[in-house]
Amino acid sequence: MSELADRMAIADLQALYCERLDEYDIDAVAALFTEDCRTDYGPGRGGPVIGRAAVRDRIAAGQAQFRRTHHQLGQSRVTRHDPDRASAVTYVTAAHEEWDGSRWRAHLRYVDELRREGGSWLIESRRVLAALVDGRPEIVWNWVPRRPPERRG
Repeated sequence: MSELADRMAIADLQALYCERLDEYDIDAVAALFTEDCRTDYGPGRGGPVIGRAAVRDRIAAGQAQFRRTHHQLGQSRVTRHDPDRASAVTYVTAAHEEWDGSRWRAHLRYVDELRREGGSWLIESRRVLAALVDGRPEIVWNWVPRRPPERRG
């Protein structure tokens, strides 16, 4: 496949993840990961998890607390390292409605390592970094590194 075709396939993978997550099709979400995958959605969202089955269970438990979710993708930077490996940094805004009707939103980055298996791109590793969270201040996140601003005058 060409590098452009791979980038498009990876973008489709990211979009499919969001679609299936918002539909609460947890088995379909899990199928987007390699068997030996690793994820870290942050200490307050389950911390590091290894293996597709464990990732599936963590995602199912985390998503079960919501009546509805909406994951909106933003810009994505994909780097193909060789024909079967790539990395991506993808911006995501995730809106959540809990069962009690309360709502909150997280502005995130998915930092992914991807691997082609059987002709399809899959997520081998995902680390979620928070840039800004509106509501739910009690959740502990892995934050986007940010240098302190320079002091003026």
